[in-house]
Amino acid sequence: MYVKVYRYRIQPSKIKDFLDIQERADRIYKKHVTYRVVHLQKVDDPCQWLEIQWYQDEAAYRRGIELVNAEPEIERLWQEFQMLLDPGDNTVIEEHYNQIRSEDSLSK
Repeated sequence: MYVKVYRYRIQPSKIKDFLDIQERADRIYKKHVTYRVVHLQKVDDPCQWLEIQWYQDEAAYRRGIELVNAEPEIERLWQEFQMLLDPGDNTVIEEHYNQIRSEDSLSK
């Protein structure tokens, strides 16, 4: 599995808007690529978010993201997202991983 990890800070008053943007972006992504996404909010710092996306492999990601980026709405959603970032730290950190192993005892 190919995994993308994003770290960013969202203004506390903008979380509802953030979740709305994520839902709209998810609809676009699902039209073009098979993936799983999870959004995590840090317990002791609710401004801090971690977004993890899983794809079958890097090639599937690259094929899908090309189609996603061709959608006119995705640029508008990116611009809206950037307006929600913490003005004191508006960086978005992007990391790439290969998933080597996974365990899940929650579903037993």
